[in-house]
Amino acid sequence: MLKHNTEDIFTPDESPEMREELLVLNRKITNMPIYFKADIVISYLKNHSIKNEWIKANPELVTFLLHGGFNSRHIEALFDFCRMKQDYRDDFEKYIKKILLA
Repeated sequence: MLKHNTEDIFTPDESPEMREELLVLNRKITNMPIYFKADIVISYLKNHSIKNEWIKANPELVTFLLHGGFNSRHIEALFDFCRMKQDYRDDFEKYIKKILLA
């Protein structure tokens, strides 16, 4: 489950379930088009919303996210946790981008 230190600094090692979910998600979408990939995933998992221009640019990824049946419970919980912690959230989003765009 989610652990955090007193300074609320994002560290992927403190949430192994989130890290595993992200790695599984990345394996499933690796061969999909790159267009807005990280932005779409982050926006969807953070707010359950995706910009129309992103939908048009990468419909395959959007369809997968909406109907893919993957587990994102821990990723979404971490977004809920850091909703009011801007620095933590920024670091978390950078980590997601690093994994998805590697």
